[in-house]
Amino acid sequence: MKLENHLIYFDITQICGIGCDFCMYSDKHTIKDHLTLTEKAKENISKIINHKEIKRVSISGEGEPLNNIKAFKEILSLSHGSISFEFITSGYINHEKLIKLYDEINEIIIKNGDTCNIRLSTDSYHIPKIDNKPHAVSIKYFLDKKLTNMTFSFRSIDIDKEFTRKYLQNELQKIDIESKIIINDDLEDSIIIDGKEFQIDYKNLVKPTFLTKNINYMTLSEYIKAKENKLKKVFTLGNINPNPLANGMGITIKPNGDIYFYGIDFKLLGNIHNDTLDIDFFKNIVKNDKLIYALYTIPFMQLMDKISINDDVLKLIRDTNNPYWIIKEILSYDKLLLNKMIENDWFAYTLKIFKTCYWNYWRYSSISYKK
Repeated sequence: MKLENHLIYFDITQICGIGCDFCMYSDKHTIKDHLTLTEKAKENISKIINHKEIKRVSISGEGEPLNNIKAFKEILSLSHGSISFEFITSGYINHEKLIKLYDEINEIIIKNGDTCNIRLSTDSYHIPKIDNKPHAVSIKYFLDKKLTNMTFSFRSIDIDKEFTRKYLQNELQKIDIESKIIINDDLEDSIIIDGKEFQIDYKNLVKPTFLTKNINYMTLSEYIKAKENKLKKVFTLGNINPNPLANGMGITIKPNGDIYFYGIDFKLLGNIHNDTLDIDFFKNIVKNDKLIYALYTIPFMQLMDKISINDDVLKLIRDTNNPYWIIKEILSYDKLLLNKMIENDWFAYTLKIFKTCYWNYWRYSSISYKK
């Protein structure tokens, strides 16, 4: 298996005061852990993010990453150049502080020769809880500054995509900026302003069973099919890239420094404060761990079929509704189910043939006996 174009994902804080109804990390917010960069951590992070096979370095949190700006700027400063950074935030701070932060980020990335995309949460869960709406002011900042290294995009987990579309256009109209929306596919729109294109990404809501209204949301199978249509390849865990690019690893660094593969939280890989780490270390784990190898190489829905042994499991998969959370839910239900994902397909196929032959033999014998 060829592994490149990796995603490094930093959860830099567990502090969040927004309190969205859907949040899957609300239990973490009482812990309030922050990522701090020790000298050992800086050494490891520098080796990892500057590796030639890294496609993107994404900074977010199990909370709101604006609560740990120090760690974000320290990670930016470890770059040797040509890194694509991403910062996922609600952008809730007042506009003066937000613009000051943008200036600081822009200065760092220009100095190092990097890029950074600021992805602003733009859905009906975040927007009502934010007093300082950052979306229109961020677009205006981009246009006024004629930025080259910093870009802006929007992300939504809203079932009602029209909310996101209308909200953005209405906010821009308030400051006399006209825009139009282009629907690219089931998971992406673009908002066009003065010939500039800003992407709107739609993600599948985790555990939408909390919704009280009868709303038709995208099911897991529909979401994965949409991803596959967009990327022109089958969906597996890891960092899946558009065809013909090879897929890569999705490596997550938690606020306490623990490291996991994204969506595979059952296996602790190491800690940036204590271990000596590089990309080859993680690649060897993928290649030598049968379960992780299966999750990275076998189509995801095929694995779901293998573990769907009863109605309870089918309901668990349906209710979780997001591929990167399902492994965690399976572990809570029955960790032995993970073994079914690495069952020898040849053995399963042979067993199926044996059962079919045995059934046909029994049925034929019964008919002959009756005659």
